[in-house]
Amino acid sequence: MFTAGRRDKSGKERGAVALEFLVLFPLIFSLIYAAGVYGVLFSWQVRMQIAVDRATASVMHLDRNGTDEPDVEALKLANDSVAGGLVPEFMGSLSTEACYHPPGADDQVVCTLKVVLADGGCADGQGAVGTAKGPGALGFWGGFPPMPDCLQATAKVVY
Repeated sequence: MFTAGRRDKSGKERGAVALEFLVLFPLIFSLIYAAGVYGVLFSWQVRMQIAVDRATASVMHLDRNGTDEPDVEALKLANDSVAGGLVPEFMGSLSTEACYHPPGADDQVVCTLKVVLADGGCADGQGAVGTAKGPGALGFWGGFPPMPDCLQATAKVVY
């Protein structure tokens, strides 16, 4: 009769715990690793959302009576806020300005930050794309855990 473990002198099996450890360790390690990677991605998303929310909130400090071109001043306030240190450090340098007026809406400011996590990730459009430092290094196990192609945070304000 074949048994999974060896028997010692007293007739008890040995090695069953080592076999269970060998089977369960990769599963438990994978779950902990995936939780860590998703935790980092979630924190990136939250920090990007906070940055664009604060940039659009800065537009609310605009005195419309004190300027001849409130649309230009509003856009300048929002972009200055982003450039003034609101962008999370993991994003690196931004490709363009993060805030813009949507077509046909000069009384509206939209701020968008994007981080590309995979080739061809973020859809084209307006907003700033960051050169994130090492997002591909998060999922080094051949695509495990599955990650989104793009992280994007957007905030809008009408003034």
